[in-house]
Parts: sequence; C-alpha cells; structure tokens
Amino acid sequence: MSLVVKPVRVSAKIERLRRRGRARPAGHRRIKHESVGAWIKEVTEMLAARGTTSIEARLEVLLRQTRFLQRLVQEQHSLVAGRVEVEESRRRLSVANRINESCQRLEMDCTHSSHGEQWVTELRAVRALAESVLRENPILQVRGPLHVIRSYEMPDRYVLNRHRRRELRKGFGLHRGVRNDEGPSVVVAFTPPAYEQRWHAHTVDEYTLALDTRFSGRYADGKIRELEAEDGELFHFHPHTYHALANPGERHGRTFTLKYPIGISVWLPALKLTGMERGQAEVRWVAWERERANVLLRRFQIGDAYHRYAINVAMLAPQARLDLKCEQEGYFYVLDGCVEIRRNSQTVHASADDLIVAEPTPSFRIRALTRRTRLYWASDIVFAAFSPGARDSCS
Repeated sequence: MSLVVKPVRVSAKIERLRRRGRARPAGHRRIKHESVGAWIKEVTEMLAARGTTSIEARLEVLLRQTRFLQRLVQEQHSLVAGRVEVEESRRRLSVANRINESCQRLEMDCTHSSHGEQWVTELRAVRALAESVLRENPILQVRGPLHVIRSYEMPDRYVLNRHRRRELRKGFGLHRGVRNDEGPSVVVAFTPPAYEQRWHAHTVDEYTLALDTRFSGRYADGKIRELEAEDGELFHFHPHTYHALANPGERHGRTFTLKYPIGISVWLPALKLTGMERGQAEVRWVAWERERANVLLRRFQIGDAYHRYAINVAMLAPQARLDLKCEQEGYFYVLDGCVEIRRNSQTVHASADDLIVAEPTPSFRIRALTRRTRLYWASDIVFAAFSPGARDSCS
C-alpha cells in the first residue's frame, strides 16, 4: 500500500528544519558528556521506532542524522593507517549502514507515492553521506608486514533490490588511503538465491567476476537482453549500459568487481526503464593455465580507456604451494579453503573470505591446507590518479 501525504504540510516541516539549519537530534547537546555508544543506540532506536510510519516522520528522522554522519566523516579524516581498531571501525559503520538502509527503503516509498518524488533529492543527500562513511577502508586496520583481515572485520553494507530484499556487500581498497574510493578498490557482493539487483548504469566500463554459481546479467539495448556467466567467468558492461545481475539458482553466489573511483562515485540507478536505453555487454572466459603441477591459474587481462589491470584466480590442490613476488603491497582474498602464508620468517593462517595483506617482498608463499582452495587477487594495476605511471604487481 502506497503512502500518500499532503505535500504542503511536509514541505513546511522540512523548511522549518532547513531554517534551523543545524537541526539537532534529541540529545545532541549531551554528546560531549555521554559515550558515543549511547548516542548510536539512541539513533538506532529512533530509526526503528514502530510509530514512525509516515513518509513525513521518517524523512524528518533521517534528515536529523546529517550532523551525526558529518561528525563520523570528520572522525574518519583523522584516521591513520595502522592505528585503527576493529571495534572503533565497526562502531562508525554499523550506524551508517542502518541509516543507509532506512534511506533506501524510504526512497522506494517516495518513488511509489503520489507526492514523494519531491523529497528524493533530500533523501539521497543523507544516503550519500552514509555511503561516504561506509567507504572506510579496512586496510587501515593492517599492522605489520603480513596481516590477515578476517571476514567479520570488514564492514557490512546492505543494498536493497526493488522487492526490498538485502544483498550483503563488503569492500576494501587496494591502497592505504582512508576511503576505498581514494584509489582502486574491490567490491564483493554476497548474492542470495533468487535475488536480482536494481537496474543501474555507470559512466565507465564495469567488469564483474561471477563465482560459486551461475549468474544472469540483464542489460538494456532497446529491448532487454540477457547473458549468463558460470562460476569463474567475467561480465563486461560497457559505459552507460543499464544492467542488473541476478542469481537465479538455489545456491548463494559471490561477485567481485574491481572499481576505480569514478565507478563508485557515479552510480545511475533506475527503478524503471524507458525502453530508449542503449547498451552493450558480453561475458568473457579464459582457460585455466597450469602454474605448477598442482596449481591452476586463470587470468583476465583488463584494459580500456580508464582501466588497466589483471584479475587472477588460483586453484590449489591440498598442500600445493604458490610462490609469488610482490613488487608493491599485495592483497589476496581467500575464496575457499584454508591457507598458510609465509613472508620471510613470519607465518599466518587465513580461511574463506579473509583478506591477506603483505608488504613488498621478493619471497611470498601461500600453501593450501584444505582440499578445495581458491584465491583471488589483482595485479599489474595502472592507475594514474593514484600513483602516476606506477604498476602495482604481484605475480
């Protein structure tokens, strides 16, 4: 059932918030004397209040979170790589994710309401601020020349589809910047069965690796066309191509997308298509190459006007060893299984969905401890805005 609210009354209330300018949530003045944890609890309770059902009331609550989100952004500006605690990061990102989800739900209600479109711009501004907080780079947690970021230490972010189902996203920068979008970064989507994303487009090419199950990719080119990618194949959506990935099967799947900053900052969503959209897409496949007797390697070479890098997926038999040389910092994501990592005299262990971060070294070894072990990493990255003319390579 759509919610219809008189626009005059809502606009007046929003205008009063604007005139106050620095609209403060209840309890704002007490922040100096109370723990931030208590403040987060208060915000969460406000967003979850069952009595807050009208578009007007929910919008007002979210607009009042702007100052709090701005404070979190300012806090992030002072973060220093190697000095960020996991719990402190989780504190910031959990409330930002809650606000982000509330914005997504309300935006869909506004779109389906007869008067809601006029408030979408205000709402998207709040969501953009929450998204900014959620881009905190978990690499800031790294300590020492060899470090494993556990799956639960990477921030959770949820994206809703048009049926309001949630898809978990995690991300990490391939650099030591404060935010993922300060350089190349990887977005991992954990897609549940029978889930389809919302239609969206980017102004640059997008390359998405499908894993664990068969994915379908619909895209608009005058009419709706559909592609399929099996486990280990790569979707390529060209610039301005409206598309939506779906997991039509009964198993959970994952997708990995390496993004340069503009691929994150410019996101063009659409609840409905006009039929006039034009686009182009294809699925790429490359054969496995035998790196060693018991190690297989699949490598996708990516190159266009904006991107240049390689995507690597390795499959290791039990006790198989992968010897690598990292000219710059290396980031290795464990897709399946458990591994032992050795860098010089230091040894650590990692399991599925953990991220291994290693400082440059001429000697880096990964050994599989389980029957099914797969690894993902990017190499030969060229990103002029991040390090002009440099190559970030682990091979």
